[in-house]
Amino acid sequence: MTAMYLPSLPVLAFVAVAVALAIAWWWSTRLKVSPEPIALMVTRVGFPKGLRIHDLQKAMAMLEKPDEIVIPFEHATLVIDFPLTVPATVPIHAALPQGFTRGELLRAICEEYAHVYDAEEGTAHTKPLPPEERGERPERNRTDGAYGIWGHDLEDLVLTSARWVRQSNDNVRIELHVEAVAKPAPPDQGQLPAQ
Repeated sequence: MTAMYLPSLPVLAFVAVAVALAIAWWWSTRLKVSPEPIALMVTRVGFPKGLRIHDLQKAMAMLEKPDEIVIPFEHATLVIDFPLTVPATVPIHAALPQGFTRGELLRAICEEYAHVYDAEEGTAHTKPLPPEERGERPERNRTDGAYGIWGHDLEDLVLTSARWVRQSNDNVRIELHVEAVAKPAPPDQGQLPAQ
């Protein structure tokens, strides 16, 4: 009869450890180790009352703490949806890696609104009527350009706040709260302005 060869104890231990490591590796590649990222809390950035989007220089002069970081991320998507039929989503980038300052955010909002109105003017077949030709209805007529702007000229728009959220896919989305406030009428030439 022939004797059967049995491996020595160190060889068996090595094989057992190798098999255990292989099973652990296989199992860890199929198991979710970290949870899905969740969105951060929504944060609001307030702006002073009466901040008109069309006048960047005056708007910047109204800001308190323009150098304060208000959105601590370097990249974001700005959503412009009022008074647009088709919202504009614009990627914006902070000048500082720490994020957007209040002044930089205001500048981006004012410039992008101006770009949207310019793009609408350039792509529309139906052009907006000049304010003096609108008659009894002072509202801006709807145009049929890329964004379908309706109801309000850029000069009517007042920015009150911006709301940002970091979504679960790590994108930062900035939504604006913009109101339409009629432009103040110029004082009559013959009367003194009210004090």
